[in-house]
This record gives sequence, structure tokens and C-alpha cells, in this order.
Amino acid sequence: MKILVLCSQATNTGAKLRAEYIFKYLKKAGADAEYLTPPLKSMPFMLDFALSFFYYLFKLMNKKYDFIFVEKPYPNTIIPILLMKSDKTKIIIDIDDLDYEYRKGLLSKFIEYIQKQLIKFAWIITSHNDELIRLIKREYPAQMKNIYKLKQSADLELFSPKNADKQKVRSLKKQFKGKVILLYMAHLNIASSLSDIIKAIKLIKNEPFILLVIGGGPMLSYYKNITKNTNLQDKIIFLGQMNPKEMISYIYATDVCLVYYENKPVNKYRASMKLREYLALRKYVVANNTGDNKLFQNYIDLTKPTVNAFADAIKKRIKNIDKSNKKGYKFIRQCFNWEKEGNKFFEFLKENL
Repeated sequence: MKILVLCSQATNTGAKLRAEYIFKYLKKAGADAEYLTPPLKSMPFMLDFALSFFYYLFKLMNKKYDFIFVEKPYPNTIIPILLMKSDKTKIIIDIDDLDYEYRKGLLSKFIEYIQKQLIKFAWIITSHNDELIRLIKREYPAQMKNIYKLKQSADLELFSPKNADKQKVRSLKKQFKGKVILLYMAHLNIASSLSDIIKAIKLIKNEPFILLVIGGGPMLSYYKNITKNTNLQDKIIFLGQMNPKEMISYIYATDVCLVYYENKPVNKYRASMKLREYLALRKYVVANNTGDNKLFQNYIDLTKPTVNAFADAIKKRIKNIDKSNKKGYKFIRQCFNWEKEGNKFFEFLKENL
């Protein structure tokens, strides 16, 4: 059984990470798997999609696979697959959010139309959020029996305390001595809700904390400007983009990790990867009640989906750092573990070869 995994989006996105974890754990499960790393970072006007089309067309030339797993349905990957695949190749398309809902006007309608046409070529559709799966069933009734829940999970082999650089952790603790360290990480694009987190930080700016922001992306400069314009430069530090291995030491040094999504319809289809990774590292998490965050309500500080409620929860947690953060790890290990998820998915594919 030969499996190809690829991602339609750029190399500095969360979608690329999901594709990488799926590849890693299919391979660990015993699959003859190959992964094509996206060739470009996010570019203005979605130019990376147009340019990567030719990359995937070249890379797929004269290649044969039993299954091709595609993270997000976009023409830059699906069209080369359709041109190059054999008659026996089964296409798996992963839908992890509603991309078109983050856009407006004609661009939103265009992306929605294109994706609906491409999804028709899927042998099965995978997704991670129950609300999103229900929507997919409504939108694609012909595919109703061809949907597989591939849960968003954490790589416990990677996101483990043993991988934290203890010297770096001590250095960060010393650097911010006397302050509670908060952390937020994300690809800073139109799907990020960092502007609301900054509003929450402004409400509690007199508390003894520092917020570290990990992530790059097209809106990094925008968020830096908001921070400057609200006079929060002494409370928020932007660390830029890091690979997952670099992130671990910063997360492990952190006292409280933040997850926030705006309270709008598109975000009820989210399944936060970072929430799972924070819990895997036994961290406190303050999150608002959007997407599937409510699944973790017994292990995190879950707030109403408003800036004021989120700010209040952070303030309370700053004043009370206890040992309750250890509990979420067991839940992640049992229910949202990429190794288990990869093994299960590999067995499903073997049964359907």
C-alpha cells in the first residue's frame, strides 16, 4: 500500500502541521507513506497557491499511489492529482475548517464554489469536528457514508516535557522573574483572533504578567502595530515563527497558555491543535467556549466567548497558579493522541485497499 500525503496550504500554516502529523503516524503504523512538503510560505493575493500548482504537477509526474491524502481541497493539489493519478488511486480530502468563510465578497464565493467542485472527487472526506462533519453531510449528501472522523490530536512524542531545553526554560523564568508568563501561538493570518486577545490584555494590563506570542504570517506586522498603538509593548513580546521543537521550551516555561477564537459562525467548526499541545505539556489553558473547546471543559479554564470574560479568567488564573494543570495530559493521551489516531486510520485504509 503506497500513500502520499500533501497539503494545499503554505509551509507556515497549521494545515501543514496537521498533514505532517498524519504522515508521521501513518508511517509509524507501518504504511509505505510519502510526504510532499509545501514549497512556499504564505504569499500576498494567495500567490503561493498558483505557484505551488506547478511544483505538485512536477512532483506527481510518473508516480503511482493507492491513496493520496490531501489537506484542504484547493486546485493547486487536486488538479495535478486528477491529471496524474491512476484509475485505482483513491483520493482522501481533509476538511479542517470553512476556508471561504474567512474571506468576503466574490473571493469567498469563488473559494466555496471551487472547493465544492473538487470535493466531489474524494473517495472519502476526513474531518475533526462534529459540527463540521454535520455540515459536510448536509452540503454533500452523496458523501454522507464516506466521512471519516480523523480527530485533531497531539504528537505526544514531540510535545513532551523531556524535549524542553531546561537551560532555556531557566533562562526564560529568570528573564521574566516576578511576572506570570502567558503564551499564545498561531499562524497570524485572517483566521487568527489575536486582536481580541490584545483587547483582553489591555483590560488587565496592570497585572504582573508578560504575554509571549509565537507565530509568523501575513498579519504579524498588523498585530505589532496594534500592540504599539495601544501602548502594550511592555506587556506583549512577539517571538516570530518557530518550528515545533523550538516552541516546546517556551511553552514549558509558560505559566498560562491562551486559546481564543472570535464568537462568529465559522469558528464553531474549529478544533484547536494548540489547545491539545498545551495540555500535552501539562500547561494551564484559558480558552473561550468556541469550536470544540468545550470538550476540554474539565481540564481548562473555559470562558464565555467574550473579550471581557476571557480577560477576567486570565486575571483570576494569574492570581492562582495551582496544580490542576496536570489533569489534562491523561485526557489527551487517551483521547487525542496522534499515535492512536494514526494506527486507527491505517487499519481503516488497509481494510479498504
